Amino acid sequence: MIFVGDLHGGYPSLLYHIVKRAVTNEHIIQVGDWGLGFAPLTDDIQALQRINAFLKERDIKLYIIRGNHDNKWYWTNGRKLGLTHVLLVEDYEVLTIEGQRILFIGGGISIDRSSRTIRKDYWPDEVFVYRKKALIHACRESVDIVVSHIAPASCWPYVLTPVVEHYINREQIAGKDLKTALLSEREQMDAVLAYVAKKGLKEWYYGHYHQSVTTHIQNISLRCLDEGELYYRR
Repeated sequence: MIFVGDLHGGYPSLLYHIVKRAVTNEHIIQVGDWGLGFAPLTDDIQALQRINAFLKERDIKLYIIRGNHDNKWYWTNGRKLGLTHVLLVEDYEVLTIEGQRILFIGGGISIDRSSRTIRKDYWPDEVFVYRKKALIHACRESVDIVVSHIAPASCWPYVLTPVVEHYINREQIAGKDLKTALLSEREQMDAVLAYVAKKGLKEWYYGHYHQSVTTHIQNISLRCLDEGELYYRR
């Protein structure tokens, strides 16, 4: 099982890695910010179809959650695209992969949202939504791994960076409260962690913050993947 960090449209590097290392018969999980929505719809779909054919030849299954830099439309309509080896995994979906029950939860806030254009490079429904009933239903059995785009507040990163503070100040001038929104989404993801921890959780993988860092909470390993990072789980 291979976990992949944010790609922001840079999927050719992932395909190159697959060819260079002769990867076959594998499961690849990407933690959001694939970059779906920035190109015209037909171009994105054609790219997914080409990737699907590429992976099919190598018996590789690719699972992608939505990040803040993705158009949620693709996940709502993903099953209609006829892809066999690329799965756009919806929020609170649980899949069994290599004997592990994996819970997927996408979404997050773009810190630079005020600088972006709605429905061109920013989608207001990008956010992570805490849905308690969906979480309870998803976790009616044990959960071994969680894959999300953002992280719980109780793990790294622990503080807001100067770049984030810059955008917080920009939104504050415009009468908006980015800081509260960012803290709230991570606190809500903490609620997910608290619940899933009772269901046998062992590992959590996330992206968004563009650094490679592993932290531990009790017996749970939480790994942040750097942009474009490939992590082989064995």
